[in-house]
Amino acid sequence: MKRNMKKTLILMMVMALVLSACSPATQPTTATTAAPTTAAPTEPTGMTPGKYIGEVRGYNAMVKVETEVDAEKILSVKVVNHEETLGMGTNAVELMPQKFVDAQSVAVDVVTGATATSLAIIFSVRSALEQAGADMAEFTVKPAPPTPKDAAYDTDVVVIGGGIAGLTSALQATLNGANVILVEKMDVVGGNSIRSSGSFNVAGHPMQIEAIGLTQRSDPEQFIEFTMVGGHQMNDPSLVRYMIENSGKAYDWLEEIGMEPRFNERSTGASVPGNAPGLVVGLQERFLAEGGTILLSTKVTDIVLKDGAAAGVIATSKDGGTVTVNAKAVVLASGGFGANLDMVTQLDPSLKGFVTNNSPSATGDGIAMAEAVGAAIRDLNEIQIHPTVHNPSSTMVTEGARNAGAILINTSGKRFTNEVNYRDIVSAAILEQDQGFAYILMNQEIVDSNTNIQGYYKIGLLKKFDDIAGVAEFMKIDVAVLQDTLDKWNSYVADKNDPEFNSAFDWRRDLSTGPYYTIDVAPGIHHTMGGVVINTNGEVISTTGDVIPGFFAAGEITGGVHGGNRVGGNAITDCLVFGMTAGMHSAAYVGK
Repeated sequence: MKRNMKKTLILMMVMALVLSACSPATQPTTATTAAPTTAAPTEPTGMTPGKYIGEVRGYNAMVKVETEVDAEKILSVKVVNHEETLGMGTNAVELMPQKFVDAQSVAVDVVTGATATSLAIIFSVRSALEQAGADMAEFTVKPAPPTPKDAAYDTDVVVIGGGIAGLTSALQATLNGANVILVEKMDVVGGNSIRSSGSFNVAGHPMQIEAIGLTQRSDPEQFIEFTMVGGHQMNDPSLVRYMIENSGKAYDWLEEIGMEPRFNERSTGASVPGNAPGLVVGLQERFLAEGGTILLSTKVTDIVLKDGAAAGVIATSKDGGTVTVNAKAVVLASGGFGANLDMVTQLDPSLKGFVTNNSPSATGDGIAMAEAVGAAIRDLNEIQIHPTVHNPSSTMVTEGARNAGAILINTSGKRFTNEVNYRDIVSAAILEQDQGFAYILMNQEIVDSNTNIQGYYKIGLLKKFDDIAGVAEFMKIDVAVLQDTLDKWNSYVADKNDPEFNSAFDWRRDLSTGPYYTIDVAPGIHHTMGGVVINTNGEVISTTGDVIPGFFAAGEITGGVHGGNRVGGNAITDCLVFGMTAGMHSAAYVGK
């Protein structure tokens, strides 16, 4: 695709953005942190004791850090102000400060899953040391690696992966009386889940039916058909029916555990306060409160079978030690492989060069582990591209923008598709446009309708203009053509009918008034539909068609739920419903 860039170039640009975000007073003047020496440090001397402030842009906004030093060493590091994302950047805020004190160096590792915030803190501390007159050669020594330590645990259920599916499985099994250990390879939980908008589809809930009656999105039978059509009829019908018929129970379960879910404004789906980050953090806190254990920075490498049944896992800790978890049941919830671009292009060469908005954790480790113990795999070549991903930031622009009334504009200033169609159809339409990209155009009312959209403006992705003339100048198109496109669109909203593309918006917002916002987007790798074969109990099926005793799976690691294309809003529904199911049945399997 013409607009997509090589992974290496993207990483270089991200680092450049981080560096350029430093204020003039705090911007690092050298690049020694990029290639720290490993020589033995000498005792640093000569700093002026005191507290110094460094301030560097993180992911959302400026991160303000206070570093206190005496003449020889770093005494403390405190993040005194930030607006970083709950469950992602906030983990770096919590974990990074002590690293500098322990290492007496800025050459510390970032928190995986919170790179932008981690780098902001590193450069802020570096700035403070420079202000104090430190010899930076003394404070850029990379700490010696820790001595590897082996560890072994015994438990009822071990869960692999800390996204919504894994956390839900772990919590449900714990609530059912099982002792549970969750193993997560990243430094923080969340995986791909925490990058979601947090909304999930619900069909058939009494509150929903009372509010809007039976519609395509609220009637379980209609929504089952909608999901099957969206998946090109490649879905496993039994899994689809089970997911949708239990979606209301997932809503009630979230209420029971104190998450306070709410139906969205059109009652066609639901979300929780704080969206996906709030859901991840809430599940994590409740699981720990119930006595669960989470092993972070621990990468599972093997699933253990004993006499043909799941019996635990072997993992590697961050320090290189071997971690053995002996268990009576295993739940695999390690996610998909959307960040493994080699695997993606091997399975679908047409996706070579596409960006991905997946977490770095989505590498498909679980597929290889499951295959190694005889699990059946299906639909691996079914890889979904999301139509609206910004390049080079790889930030997905939520479908909530288009559902709220935002439109897609090509480089000629015209609409070219039904913006709220299935993802694969909208993606194909964008790729057919000149240069293979488009602009999303919205106004203040649409921005105000969705906290995720507001976040895009906060991090500098959305461009704001007072009038259409400014938008046209930015897009380098004829203002008269763009105005004509908007006039037509506004008339369609008034008539609640789109004669050009037969769109099915809710027709509550037109684009007659500014200010206006826009962002350029192109399709990016978003979701992998294939994976481990399961049944409606969440049990993993072998290549011979039999259940592998004690082995369960949930979430994006599984195949069959979404077929050839995932319907927007079904991912978290999938994770919640099958996470609850895997947790319940794994606890029952071990006799709880």
